[in-house]
Amino acid sequence: MTETVTDSAREQRIAERVEQLYANDPQFRAAASRQEVTDAAHRPGLRLAEVVDTYLSGYADRPALGQRACEVVRDASTDRAATTLLSGFETITYRELGDRVAALAAAWQSGLAGGFSPGDFVGVLGFTSIDYVVHYLACIRLGAVFVPLQTSSTAAQLGPIVAETAPRVLAVSVESLTTAVDVVAGAPSVERLVVFDYTSDDDEQRGRYDDARARLRDAGHRAEVVSLSTELDSGGRLAAPPAFAPEDGENPLATLIYTSGSTGAPKGAMYTADMMTRIWQRPHSPSVDIGRPIPAIHLQYMPLSHVYGLEWLIATLSSGGIGYFAAKSDMSTLFDDIGLVRPTALNLVPRVCDMFFRRYRKELDERSGDELTGDQLDDAVKAELRQDFIGGRVISAMCGSAPLSKQMHAFMESLLDIPVADGYGATETGGGIMRSGRIRRPPVTDYKLVDVPELGYFTTDKPYPRGELHLKASNVIPGYFKHPELSAKIFDDEGFYRTGDIMAELAPDHLVYLDRSNNVIKLSQGEFVAVSQLEATFSTSPYIRQIFLYGSSEQPFLLAVIVPNSDAVGDGDARALIADSLQRIAADNHLQPYEIPRDFLLETQRFTRDNGLLSGVGKLLRPALKAHYGDRLDAMYDDIEASHGNQLDELRAASTELPTIDTVRRAAAATLGLPADTALRADAKFIELGGDSLSAFSFATLLSEIFHIDVPVQTIVSPTADLTTVANFVDGERTSVSTRPTFASVHGRGAAVARAADLTLDNFIDAETLAAAPGLPAATGTINTVLLTGANGYLGRFLCLDWLERLAPDGGTVICLARGADPTAGRQRIEAAIDSGDAELSDRFRRLADKHLRVLVGDVGAPNLGLDTPTYQRLAESVDLVVHSAALVNHVLPYSQLFGPNVVGTAEIVKLAITKRLKPINYISTVAVTALPDGSFIGEDVDVRSASPARSLDESYASGYATSKWAGEVLLREAHDLCGVPVAVFRSDMILAHSDFAGQLNVPDMFTRLILSLVATGIAPRSFYQLDASGNPQRAHYDGLPADFTAEAITTLGARARQGYHTYNVLNTHDDGVSLDTFVDWLIADGHKIERIDDYRQWLARFTEAMEALPEKQRKSSLLPLMNAYAKPGEPTHGTGMPAEKFRAAVQSAGIGTDKDVPHVTEALIDKYVTDLQRLGLLRTRTGAHAG
Repeated sequence: MTETVTDSAREQRIAERVEQLYANDPQFRAAASRQEVTDAAHRPGLRLAEVVDTYLSGYADRPALGQRACEVVRDASTDRAATTLLSGFETITYRELGDRVAALAAAWQSGLAGGFSPGDFVGVLGFTSIDYVVHYLACIRLGAVFVPLQTSSTAAQLGPIVAETAPRVLAVSVESLTTAVDVVAGAPSVERLVVFDYTSDDDEQRGRYDDARARLRDAGHRAEVVSLSTELDSGGRLAAPPAFAPEDGENPLATLIYTSGSTGAPKGAMYTADMMTRIWQRPHSPSVDIGRPIPAIHLQYMPLSHVYGLEWLIATLSSGGIGYFAAKSDMSTLFDDIGLVRPTALNLVPRVCDMFFRRYRKELDERSGDELTGDQLDDAVKAELRQDFIGGRVISAMCGSAPLSKQMHAFMESLLDIPVADGYGATETGGGIMRSGRIRRPPVTDYKLVDVPELGYFTTDKPYPRGELHLKASNVIPGYFKHPELSAKIFDDEGFYRTGDIMAELAPDHLVYLDRSNNVIKLSQGEFVAVSQLEATFSTSPYIRQIFLYGSSEQPFLLAVIVPNSDAVGDGDARALIADSLQRIAADNHLQPYEIPRDFLLETQRFTRDNGLLSGVGKLLRPALKAHYGDRLDAMYDDIEASHGNQLDELRAASTELPTIDTVRRAAAATLGLPADTALRADAKFIELGGDSLSAFSFATLLSEIFHIDVPVQTIVSPTADLTTVANFVDGERTSVSTRPTFASVHGRGAAVARAADLTLDNFIDAETLAAAPGLPAATGTINTVLLTGANGYLGRFLCLDWLERLAPDGGTVICLARGADPTAGRQRIEAAIDSGDAELSDRFRRLADKHLRVLVGDVGAPNLGLDTPTYQRLAESVDLVVHSAALVNHVLPYSQLFGPNVVGTAEIVKLAITKRLKPINYISTVAVTALPDGSFIGEDVDVRSASPARSLDESYASGYATSKWAGEVLLREAHDLCGVPVAVFRSDMILAHSDFAGQLNVPDMFTRLILSLVATGIAPRSFYQLDASGNPQRAHYDGLPADFTAEAITTLGARARQGYHTYNVLNTHDDGVSLDTFVDWLIADGHKIERIDDYRQWLARFTEAMEALPEKQRKSSLLPLMNAYAKPGEPTHGTGMPAEKFRAAVQSAGIGTDKDVPHVTEALIDKYVTDLQRLGLLRTRTGAHAG
C-alpha cells in the first residue's frame, strides 16, 4: 500500500501546481468549497433532506452537474433521426438541479394513487447521469427508499430484487428500457415506469419508448409509462413538497444498495437516513493534503448502484464542485470525456487503470522512432498524457473496488505524478473505511483480526498478525433487507462486522489487504493461491485484456480463461505470445509454478456487464464465470490428465527411437506436470525446474521403467547434475555390461526385507582385493593424511575444520572427496558450506585450507570413488585414516533409492581401506540403527548383524535412511572380521547448531525447522509430550548435542581407534528435564510471542495451516514436510533411553568439550538458533525485518 504522501519533492510540485491553478484557472478557483456552506450543512439536528437542501441553496448559482451536449441529426440516406455527441459539456446549476428535484417530487406526490408516502420504494435502473441524480435526490426529498439497480444484471437477476422491494416507481434510462419492461411485466407493485435520458426526436429511442408502452399495455399491466420530461413539466406547475424530516428518534430506511453478486445472490444492504446523513456530511478529503481545499471537478462514470460511485457523487455536490457524466456507459468515450472535463481528481478502478496503461503503451509504440529513447521517452510520453490527455490539473486520485497490482499502482503514480491512494471499503461498511492501508477514524470506532484456520491465517502469525478483518464503524449497515438470517451471519458475538477480507496488521491502524477469504483457493497439494492478486499481476501483460483464474482443491494447478488484447497480438500467435508472457511475468514476480496457469481457454468475447460476467464496477462475477466456463475448464483438467497418461505411454514407446536426452527432457516435463511440448533446456537442473526429492524419486522411477535400468535419485539431485548428466548416466548404464551392485542384485528385486546375510563383501568388492586384505600391513604411526568424505555436509564441514587444525602443526593433509566440475569447484562447495557470514570462521578455514587441504573430484558411490587408477592407488598407499561422513540424508526416500549412495558408497570406502594397507575407518551412522521392533535398543558393543539380522522395508519416516546406515555397519563388521581393519562407528542423534560460529546450523534438519516454525507462527502446544493422568505436562528430555562437541568427540575418539571395532552412541545422556517444552519456555522468556494451545490436535491443525501460509522462503524451511513426526504427542523420556555409557566414559576419559563431559542443551544455544535464522533471513529481526 502507498502512503498518502510518498515524496517531499512531489508534494512540493503538487502544492505549486495548485497555487498556479488558483491563480490562473477561473473554473478551478470558482469550484472551491465554501466553509460557511459546510458549516450550515453540519448544524446539529439537520436531517438528510435538509442537509441536501443546504448544499443546493448554498451553492445555488454554481454549475453542479454536466453532461455531453448532443444534437439530433437526420440521416439523409435512411431518413432516420439519431442523437450524436458534440464536443462540449452542458451544465445545470445547483438551483436548477434543486428545481428539477422539487418538480419530480411534486409529480410523484400528486400523480400516484393515494399520493406518495415516506418509506415507499423507488427503483432506478440506468447509467449515471443528470437525470439519474434528479431521481436520487427526489427520493431523499420525499423520504422514499432509493433502490439503485445494476445495469449489468439481467431481467432474471433483477426480478427477485424488484419483487423483494416492491417499488411503486421504477425509473429507467432508455438504454435499459427493454430489460426494465421484462422486469415490470412480473412486478405488480410498479405503478409508474419513468423513462429518463430519453430524446423523443431520436427515432430509435422513440421506438423503444413506444414499444415499452405497447408491451405493458398488451400484458394488461397497470404501470403507466411516462418520460421524465413529462414528469418535470407537470410537477413544475405544482407546489414543491417539503423536505422530508422524520420524527425525532426515528431513523428510517433511506437506501438499499444491492451487492454485486460476485460471491453469490445479491443482497440488499440497508442504509438508514442517519447513515446517509453522515455520508453527506463527511468531509471531502483528497489523497493529498496541501493546506487548501482542492475543488471537486470530477468525471462521474461509476454506477450509482455501487457505493463507490455514490460516494464520489456526494463528495462532489457536498463540496460545491462540478460533476460531469461520462457520455456512454461502455466507457468508449471515457478518454474524450476526461480530456474535455480536465478533472481535479480521478476515481479509478483497476480496469480503468489498465486502459490508461494501454493508451500509454500505444503512445510509446507510435513514437518508437523518436529521437528520445529510454527513460527520456518514457517521461515525455507520460508528461504529454498528463497534460494534454488528462487535462493537466489532476491533484488527487484514488483507486477502489478491487486490488491494484503493485506494478500498475507504480505506473499510475508515475503517470499522474501524484500519490494514488488505495481505497478500501465495502457496501456493508457504507463506503471507505481505510485509505492507503490506514484505518479512517471516523467512521471506524474499533477493529480486530480474527483467525481463519481453514485458510491458514492466524493472529499469531509472524512477522505480522493475519486474519479476517472485523470492525465497528458508524456507517456499518444494520443488516440485509428482509434477510435476518443473513444479517445475523455478518456480525460476530461482540457486534463486529465480518468483512470477509484477509488483512495483515503491520502496526496499529495500519493494515495490508491480502485477499478475499473466498478468493483464496487451496490446491490439492496444500498450496494456497490468491487468485484475484494473481489476476491483477497477469493483467499487466500487454497481450492480455482480461483473465479469469480457475482452480479447486482437487487439482494441483490452475487453469485460466483469457481474453487477448487483439491490438497487441496483431497477426501473431495469441496462444504462444500469451503463454510466453505468463512465464515472463511469473519469473519477474517470483511466482511459484503452481501459481501459473497450466493451460488456458482463449475467449474472443470480452467479459462485460451486458453478458453478465462483470459487475457494474468491473469486478469479475466469479459465480457467473464459473457457471459459464466451468464445464469446459473441468473438461480441460480431464484432458490434461489423459494427455499426461498418453505422454507417459508415448515416452515408453518412443524411448528406443528418440535420442536419450530428448526422452529424459520429456520425462522430466511429464514428472513435473508440464505440457508435452514444453522445451526444457538440456542444461537445466531438475531441482531448479521445481522438483524436489519426492518428484526426483518419481522421475528416477519413470526413467527406470522406460529404460529398464536402475536410476539412483542421487544421479538426479546431485548439485552438479543437469538433464544431460542424467542422459549420459542412462546411456552409460544401457551400453555397459554392469557388474555394479544394486538393491535388486543384493536383496532381490522388489524385496520387502533387507537381511544382513545378503550384505556380504563379495557382492560389492572384487575377489582379488578381498583375498589380499588379510595379509596387508596396518597403517601405523602418526596420522598425517586423512581422507574425508562429505566435507560440504553439515557435520562434515566441522570434521574437516577439526582435522585441519589437528594436522596443521605437523604439516599434515586433509584430502576431501567432493563432487564438482574440477577441484576448484569442489573446494568452492566446501567453502560455501563454511561461509555463513562469520568472517572469523571463513578466514580461519581459508588459512588452514590453503596449506593443508587437498580436494579430489570424485563420487563415493562410483567404482574406485570415481577416481582414475593412479590417483586411487596413491590414496590407497598414502592415507592413514578414512573418515566417512558422506551420505544421501533423506528421511522420505526408500532404502532402494538410498542403496547406491549410502550402501555401495560405504562398500567403496571399505575397498579403499583394505587396499595396499589397512587404514582405520571412522563411520558416521545414525542412532536410528539402534531401534529394534520390540522397542529395545542395540548396545554399543553388540554386533549389529546378530542384534538386527533383518529389517523390514516400509515407508515409515526415516526408515529407508536408517536401513541404509544399518547396511553400512553390517559391511564394516564384515570387513573387520575379514582382515581386522580398525573401525569406529559413531551413531549420532540430533546434531544441533554450532555453539560459537554465527549462522552455522543445519537448516534442513527437523530441530531447526521446528524452532523456525515455532517462532514464525507464534503457536506451540501446551506440551509436545503425553500429559500425565491429571492432564499436566510431564518432565521429559530432548536428545541433541551441539555440532562443535559432536565433531570434537568424533575426531578425538576416531583418532584413537587404531585397533579393534568400536561403536559409540553419540547421545545426550542427561536426565535433566530439558525438553522441547523447555525450549518453548526459553523462547517466550526471550521475548518471542508464542501462544500455547491446550488441545494438541487443535495445535497440530493450526500449526500446519499457519506454516502453509508462511512466505515461500520460510515455508520451504518450515517443519511442514516432516509433520508426520509430530502427528501425536511424544512419549516423555528420561535421559536417552538408549545405551550410551561407553560414549560418555570415553568423552570423560579424553576430556572432550568445555565441561570435559557430554554437554546439556542450554538456553544460550536455543537463543543462538533464533539469531542464526535471522542472520540467514529466515526469521525477522527484532527491528522488523523479515523473511519474504
